[in-house]
This record gives sequence, C-alpha cells and structure tokens, in this order.
Amino acid sequence: MAQPSRVRMSGDATGNRTTYDEIEVGKDLGSFEWTVTKDDIERTCDLDEHWHEWFVGDSPWGGPIAPPQIQSRPPRWLLGRTYNIRGVSYKLDFEYLKPIMSGETLTISGLISEKYIKRNREYVRWDTLAHNTSGELVFIASRVQCMDIVERDAPREGMGIDGGPKPERI
Repeated sequence: MAQPSRVRMSGDATGNRTTYDEIEVGKDLGSFEWTVTKDDIERTCDLDEHWHEWFVGDSPWGGPIAPPQIQSRPPRWLLGRTYNIRGVSYKLDFEYLKPIMSGETLTISGLISEKYIKRNREYVRWDTLAHNTSGELVFIASRVQCMDIVERDAPREGMGIDGGPKPERI
C-alpha cells in the first residue's frame, strides 16, 4: 500500500501556492459577471446526471432555469483569481433566493471571512454573493477549503502537477 505524502506542495504550473500566512481575513476578492447559458445548464445536467423539464423548457418562472448546483463553481473561480490554493473542499453552505434563469447575467462578489487551524491543518472560508442585473440577491454561498490534506508542519518543497486555475466555465 502506498504511503501518504509528508511533503506539501510549494508551487505548481502557475507559480507559488498561497501560504496560510498570506491569506488576509476581510480581503475583498473582487467581482465578475457570469452569464448562465443554455449550454452551461445542459453541461451541468450532463455532468450531474440530473435533469428536470424546467431546466430545458418552460418553468413556473417563465422559461428554463438552471439546476441549483450550477452555482457551485463561481465561488471557486472567485477565490482562484486572488489566491493559488488547492486542497479539499471541507464545507459548503448555499442559500438559493431566486431561480437562475437561462441567459441571466449575475455579478459574483465575495471576501475572505475566516481562516483557522484545526487538527494541524489550515482552512480558509470565503463568502460569495450573486446579484442579478436588477440588483436582486440570487444566491449566497459560504465555502471552506482545507488548504492541504498534509499537516501544516510538513515541509513545503514539492511541485504540484495541477495546472492551476481552470477556465471560468461550466
């Protein structure tokens, strides 16, 4: 049986990985616009094997809506614009306030709300808001990422094979 690594990655193809000390609680992660397309909705349904007639046709809201899980990726894109963090998603909290309509443009914004150490591992929490073009709040997301599954006192000397931030698309 393979032994788990005792080395933390210090970098990858995009440069140095962000360290725990470099994370700034309260830091504004900025914002970006995301237009949810019919293709995004279909790709999400295919990936999750989760289809409903409302996702491809008429719904009680006047047209196709996106499956709720479509909003799981934009918060990660937002974090990746500021920090080069890998690791494992530890907690995900979402509140859906309105359906996301096909063709709707959302402004995604957020900030770092907390960082902490638990069981000798480093964690970062960031909170994300999504507003539609009318200024209405569509969803709220709070995510916690364990920055590395290797304990924090392990040396940072390895190079990761991860290619860095992914394209901001579904």
